[in-house]
Amino acid sequence: MAEMIIDSHTHIINQREPVWGWGPHFNFQSLIAMMDKGYDVMGEIKTVEKAIVMTGLGLTSVEHKTILEAHQYALLAIEKHKKRLYMAPVLNPRAWGAEDLDILNDWQKNNNLCMLKLHPSMHNYYLPSYNPYPNESSKKLIYPVFEKARELGVPLMMHQGETPYAMPAQVAPIAEAFPDVPIVVAHSGANNIPALANDAILLARTHDNIFLGTSWVQAPELNQMYHALGAEKIIFESDCSPVSQGHALRFVTNLHLPPPLGVGASREEVYKMIGGNIAGLCGIPTE
Repeated sequence: MAEMIIDSHTHIINQREPVWGWGPHFNFQSLIAMMDKGYDVMGEIKTVEKAIVMTGLGLTSVEHKTILEAHQYALLAIEKHKKRLYMAPVLNPRAWGAEDLDILNDWQKNNNLCMLKLHPSMHNYYLPSYNPYPNESSKKLIYPVFEKARELGVPLMMHQGETPYAMPAQVAPIAEAFPDVPIVVAHSGANNIPALANDAILLARTHDNIFLGTSWVQAPELNQMYHALGAEKIIFESDCSPVSQGHALRFVTNLHLPPPLGVGASREEVYKMIGGNIAGLCGIPTE
């Protein structure tokens, strides 16, 4: 395995973010500059070689944009940096039905699409559950996205981290319905409720297709994640912006330190977490 750092979760936008208000912008030039900074990784200075980019979430939520309009800037960024940037479109199932998803086939062929993304909180829907109601309506929203992920052979990242739509336990029914679709639980559910990372750990221990993202996860939960799951299910993500890559990366690379500062993870394990695991899931070249 090549030793490569890949950030699995970044957002770029060339205007003020229309929902969150981040701004005035975090464009692809800002992202590339951040990737090219030198970061201390186990005593060596390394850069972030590759990143998976997502559009600004608000562009998928307001002004009734088409799926193409919401992702135009991300597509432009990838066109300019095809060897370094990969794409995870953020899909709003309330706005775009199954017929809108056919464009993803072209994006996979020509625009480095390597993963899909769902955000239940931003787009206000419950995931399919074990209850008969309102399960059928939820299936109509969500199943086409998972079916497309299966068709494309790519993982699906799921935002998790707050009530009522985004708690890790709610992922279990859809993970069981699509056991052949890898699911990356973004933030390990710790985005707004740090303790939810414990639920995400249990979810990943009991479902083979669940992987856990590291952004917003605190050190005690990250240490527990390693002991519960090993390095193979942990995925480095920065969620920049607003979080800087260096800050998020240090939390994961610190696992190399001996206890109590880390867990004594090996060099090979660290590089799995900060690049190898997501490369394998998404088919990103590491040579």
